Amino acid sequence: MSNLPEKPEIISNKVVDLLVSNAFRKNGIDVESLKGKLLDEQKQAIKELVEELSLQVDAFVKQKPNQ
Repeated sequence: MSNLPEKPEIISNKVVDLLVSNAFRKNGIDVESLKGKLLDEQKQAIKELVEELSLQVDAFVKQKPNQ
């Protein structure tokens, strides 16, 4: 029986949220004040990065374990 979740995208989003909020906290960045200051190019780059990370996580989760 596998310990992998039935819906890996839920875990993926939680992991991304945790990593981003932790990085912001460590660097003293307030998320609310940051939202209005991002350029459209920066927003697009972040969206692409999150999509790429999601694909990588999904691919990793779908791999069969080497036993």
